[in-house]
Amino acid sequence: MNELFEYHKKLNTKKIILVIVITLFLIISVFDIISNFLNTNNTSPTQKHDEAKNPNSVFYDANNKISIELSKKYELQQYNSVNNYLIELRSPTNLDIFISSKPLIENRTLSEVATADSNAYIENFNNNSNLSDLSEFSIGDKIAYTYSFHYLDNSTKIPFYLQVIWMETENCYYIFDIEFPLDNLENYTKIINETINSFTEI
Repeated sequence: MNELFEYHKKLNTKKIILVIVITLFLIISVFDIISNFLNTNNTSPTQKHDEAKNPNSVFYDANNKISIELSKKYELQQYNSVNNYLIELRSPTNLDIFISSKPLIENRTLSEVATADSNAYIENFNNNSNLSDLSEFSIGDKIAYTYSFHYLDNSTKIPFYLQVIWMETENCYYIFDIEFPLDNLENYTKIINETINSFTEI
């Protein structure tokens, strides 16, 4: 009888330990689930509302004299340019946007300046093709000229599409270089218009 009591006592102790272990395991599991949920959802409702309300990012030059506003979906990051670009944007998908400026040249039309630039550009890109004609268009009340071509990047061996836009203002020329892998031509053609249409001189 005594042995049977001891046996049941041992069984009860094992059951209690087992219940405690299972309970601890469940608590830890629930804590992990909550922790993971909070980590993946670490933006507050206010931040989410702000992002939904402001789906675009605004990029400024170092002197806050110009800006462009583009969708966050492009994942563009601004860089401190070593090539004297006013604004240099790059994305993980090799979408690159460069904005620079040059002083006005007396007695030269914008068409002549853009044509000379096109010729110089093509000389620097040995592996180029599909050079477009120079075409004129308007950005607001300003005249602009554009041309484009394809080139093969020597380091990555990826074919790229490059569009160059020259815009004349009262004080200077602004030059937009927008490039991306040729495979993304359908996805990224809209960004060219988005860039020039959102351009602001402050």
